[in-house]
Amino acid sequence: MRHMKTALLICCGALALAGVVAQAAAASLLEVKIELRVLDFMTDPANRETVAVLYDRDKSGSAEEAASILQAFEETRELARSKIAPRLVEMHALASAKGLKAVILPAGMADESVLQYGIANQTLVMSSGSACVRNHRCMVGVSTLPEVEIGVDSPAIHAGRIQFADGFQLMVKEY
Repeated sequence: MRHMKTALLICCGALALAGVVAQAAAASLLEVKIELRVLDFMTDPANRETVAVLYDRDKSGSAEEAASILQAFEETRELARSKIAPRLVEMHALASAKGLKAVILPAGMADESVLQYGIANQTLVMSSGSACVRNHRCMVGVSTLPEVEIGVDSPAIHAGRIQFADGFQLMVKEY
């Protein structure tokens, strides 16, 4: 009987964890909508449309997560005030990509070389989740749990010569 209770507790714990994971996946659409709004606030560079959703071919599940983010961008891009053209870009091919408005990193992907690419190419580097911006590995991090937060790394944004419209600073948290 004791083993039965232990097994039941383990099953309940697994189901609760699965519920939390499902909630986090559902929040990604909200994160994409917020990321679209961040792109709308960009004033410089103004003449670019391409938004790269990055994935790492060497990381299991990375391409699938990036494809999910790309699909969410494609489904919601009509909400954006500025025109965007999202596309998948493999991390190792990023150096050859030119004229990007932004690079979107899936949660958990935070490579220093991507931030350096953004700074060198006047390209916004944005991530789902706040860990990336807290660790100064991207310029903007969007999180929705436990509450909506747009975190920014102002020195990286300034170094990348990225500019935002007035009022953007009122909506963000500095890291």
